[in-house]
Amino acid sequence: MENRTEFNLDKNITKWKSILTTKNNLTKSNVIELENHLIDLIDDLESKGLNKEESFIIARKRIGKIDDICLEFDKVNNDFSFINQSIPYLKGALIYIAFIILSKLFLVSTLLLSQKLNIDKNTFDIISITLLAFASISFFGIVYFNLKRGKQLLSKLSNTNILVTLIIISSLITYRLYAQVPLPGIDVSKLGNTIADFYTLELNFGIYKMLSGLILLTTSLIFFWKNKKFNKLKYTK
Repeated sequence: MENRTEFNLDKNITKWKSILTTKNNLTKSNVIELENHLIDLIDDLESKGLNKEESFIIARKRIGKIDDICLEFDKVNNDFSFINQSIPYLKGALIYIAFIILSKLFLVSTLLLSQKLNIDKNTFDIISITLLAFASISFFGIVYFNLKRGKQLLSKLSNTNILVTLIIISSLITYRLYAQVPLPGIDVSKLGNTIADFYTLELNFGIYKMLSGLILLTTSLIFFWKNKKFNKLKYTK
């Protein structure tokens, strides 16, 4: 005989509801309304002699496919959908800011260390470019593998509270360390190569920000147009 696991109605309703909550087109009240409608249909079908599993399957089919439900509610919840659709872009901006600030913190720390070790300008130039390239490759590598394997690390890191906290703390540490960097025009006779190091840091980091922004913007546009094309296909079906 085949071993068949017992059907858990509550678990399946919760799973169905959790899929609805991930959609940008539905408000909390919409999800509750749909859940109550599903339960009413299940109760009605059970009263007619169907078991829990059969009732759930039929009730879910009567309500319709989740994508179709979202398209219908999207017509009603235009303002809500716009706000929800703009949230990923705002999170993207926060991720970029956090990434840039952490990179700056990394670079300023390297500059201070190079000054203590008396590293010359050319060597520091190579080190700074290498570190920035490593930071970029690491960041985009993490993003790629998380998206490919469907892991939840990015969703946790992209939490707004975590991002804002990270930005504030990193900014405070960066500005605190920046106070220890000798600026051009201060005790020039004693600075040695620090002015050159400072200018090198600013120049490299300026180029780095432009390249990072360009890559992220290009990637965002690709995802935007793909998503737009996918949504058009859904509306035409």
